[in-house]
Amino acid sequence: MVEKTKLMKQIEDRLALAKQNYKEPHCCFVMDYSVDKSNSENISPTDYSPKFREYYLQATIGPGGRQINFCPYCGATLPQGLSDMWFDILEKEYGLDYPSFPEQKKKIPAEFLTDEWWRKRKL
Repeated sequence: MVEKTKLMKQIEDRLALAKQNYKEPHCCFVMDYSVDKSNSENISPTDYSPKFREYYLQATIGPGGRQINFCPYCGATLPQGLSDMWFDILEKEYGLDYPSFPEQKKKIPAEFLTDEWWRKRKL
């Protein structure tokens, strides 16, 4: 029992240090873990869209989710989402007024499929 307690203390200390030294891309270490869906065991309802720089809580039943403005873990104000600007720029600069339509979807520049578009514009 003493050995297990010692091991748990070591794990807790390492986790505390990792949290303390955490630097971007998200507001906190826990948010970073919760939106990383590369781990199949991660069942967090928190999700992130890099393309729109928006955070969501996934719906518990069915598809979809709810955009959130504050981190549910540390309380930090999350960055302003950019989905409206994404659509505005595609319409004004590329004439794509319905980019979800198949014929227009093909014309979306590659940078707009990732976070590259807003990073290049320093938004």
